[in-house]
Amino acid sequence: MPGPAARLAALLWALLIVSAPAAAAWARPVGSAEGPGDVALAVGLTVLAALATGLWLRSRYRRGGDADGGDP
Repeated sequence: MPGPAARLAALLWALLIVSAPAAAAWARPVGSAEGPGDVALAVGLTVLAALATGLWLRSRYRRGGDADGGDP
C-alpha cells in the first residue's frame, strides 16, 4: 500500500491536471505573455510539479530501500 508521500504526490498531480485546462480558458490575449501574473503562474506551476515529483521519487526510493533491506 502506498505511503502518505505517494498519495500526496498523486493528489498534487491530479489537482494540477484538473486545474490546467481551467487556467488556459481564463487566458485572454492582452498584448504580452510576460506580465507579472504570467511569470508568477509559471513559477508556481513549476514549483508544484517539482515538489510532486520529489515526493513521488522519495516514496519510490524509500520503498525500494526497504524492500532489499540495505543501502544502495
